[in-house]
Amino acid sequence: MDQPLVSIVSLLYDVKVEYVNQCIDSILKQTYQNIEIIFVDDCSPTIDYSYITKLSPKIKLIRNKINLGFNRNSQKAFELATGKYVVKVDSDDYIAPTLIEKEVAILEADPEVGAVACELQRFGKQTALIKRPTDWSLEEALFKNMHRYGYEGGFMFRQELLKEVAIDPEFRVCTDFDFNMQILAKMKIKSIHEPLYFYRSHDSNIMISARGGERVRIVKKILEKHKKLYYKAHPIIYTPVVSSRRKKEKYF
Repeated sequence: MDQPLVSIVSLLYDVKVEYVNQCIDSILKQTYQNIEIIFVDDCSPTIDYSYITKLSPKIKLIRNKINLGFNRNSQKAFELATGKYVVKVDSDDYIAPTLIEKEVAILEADPEVGAVACELQRFGKQTALIKRPTDWSLEEALFKNMHRYGYEGGFMFRQELLKEVAIDPEFRVCTDFDFNMQILAKMKIKSIHEPLYFYRSHDSNIMISARGGERVRIVKKILEKHKKLYYKAHPIIYTPVVSSRRKKEKYF
């Protein structure tokens, strides 16, 4: 059997069966089908998902022996991926039929691109179109405006990057922003300016359940973490200015 080019990974923890079915249906209807589909069940207490392996031979279901929690389970799902490219699709979301095909085309065409993101359409409890940066810039994300640099839905990256990047278990939320910044510090990221990922908003979403103050604190920690790494890679150069009594800092 040929090695799949793309690994689609998804997590399960008592997600409604109707949501999971919609997610799987959207994956099976992809115009690009050289894929493997990996679901990792983090010890769901009330729902048996064994039926999903009967829906397609491409579907693999792994059930954890102990509950790992969201971050460690996400990392485990990534590490189970065998494809050249990896994309995470949350089991309560769904994707447009051409998402995999369009993202693969960009990564195959340019070896300097480490990841591809699409725009997201939030639906359900909250509705919004989540746009992506025109040009992904680490400096802009860290020092000007981090808006649109997070979100993991529809974010396809090179599997080889997992040798250098990982989900940070320190952060309960906003791990997607941290993960994306890790990649952006190493390789280019491109955007597809189409809503190809449909992000379901409901009360059990981690981001909705986390209080605003907690999210702000975590974002600050993530920014501090990556600014320190940025400063280490880009030392401050002090340039004397004749017309001033003090030196000014410049970053190059």
